[in-house]
Amino acid sequence: MNPSATTVRRGLFGMFAGGLLAFGSAAIIAPVANAQPAPAPAPGPNCSASAVAGTVSAATASEGAYLTANPQTNEALSAISSQPQPEAEVAYRAFFAQNPQVEEQLKAIHQPVSALQTECNLKLVPTPVAQAVWSGTEPAPVTPDTAEVPEGPVMEEIPAT
Repeated sequence: MNPSATTVRRGLFGMFAGGLLAFGSAAIIAPVANAQPAPAPAPGPNCSASAVAGTVSAATASEGAYLTANPQTNEALSAISSQPQPEAEVAYRAFFAQNPQVEEQLKAIHQPVSALQTECNLKLVPTPVAQAVWSGTEPAPVTPDTAEVPEGPVMEEIPAT
């Protein structure tokens, strides 16, 4: 059986078309197969309540350890913090002007809290010493000595229908 020229041409055309499909598919699939996933977005600041509490607590503990290790500084800052607020602010500024190294060390201790305030847009109430250290850049909120508590539950009268 001799294949005719038409049969040979049809066979060759079929192989050529099949080859084009195979190579065309490979050309499309190969770059997709080698593609890498998009990089994960950079993690944002952790502003959860637990992260904020942990950061503030760590800074407060570090401040306590620093003051315990430096009894003269602890005594001076304790005496200043017992003064009324306006006088204490002036006394803190004078103390830190005379002791810039102490101010820098305390700023370094409270830097994570300061960064958290900025990143998370929070207003945190610091210790009196931290408040004094931050007062050079931005006044920190003043904590009240006592909170006002209502004497009893407030009941609204609901009209009967």
